[in-house]
Amino acid sequence: MRFAQLEVNSLNPNRERNMNSLQRAFTTFFFAGTTLVFGAGFATSAQAEECHRVHGRIQSTFTTTNCASPIGLCTEGMITGAGLLDSATTFLALDAAPSAGMPGVEPSANLSYSGVLTIKTRRGTLVTHDLGVLDVATTSFTEIERPASGTGIFANVSSVFFISGALVNNGTGFDGELYGELCTDGQ
Repeated sequence: MRFAQLEVNSLNPNRERNMNSLQRAFTTFFFAGTTLVFGAGFATSAQAEECHRVHGRIQSTFTTTNCASPIGLCTEGMITGAGLLDSATTFLALDAAPSAGMPGVEPSANLSYSGVLTIKTRRGTLVTHDLGVLDVATTSFTEIERPASGTGIFANVSSVFFISGALVNNGTGFDGELYGELCTDGQ
């Protein structure tokens, strides 16, 4: 068999040169493809989500100034101690349901509500869909904040965070604890 190979190679002296060229082309193609795959992977990981634990305080007061709420309920406030979210806030209620939407179970003074919380930071604006429940008897509330849109660092934000606290100042405002996780695209 070895003899047959030698005979074929001796009949075609360019065959070895052609094979070397083919091997070099394949090797070059392989390394170029590998570089593209890994390069794309590195570029993707550079833009991967960065998740941040958020924990701070939000204080707000009811306001009628520039309040475009269909039910007449707006607040203005501040978030402090929450890192990325430290800033001024506005809340615009879109709807509310007495008895927290469960008239056969909850007192009519308790409310479930939905609205838009806007957080304007120096690194961008985050708009969340706010869904909450207020227990008037204990003056406590809890909310889930689901990111809806944003600018700057909040342009492609995901995850949720929560706010829980109490009505304060004779029912003219809220004081709450904000906590959870906020994932950004790393901008």
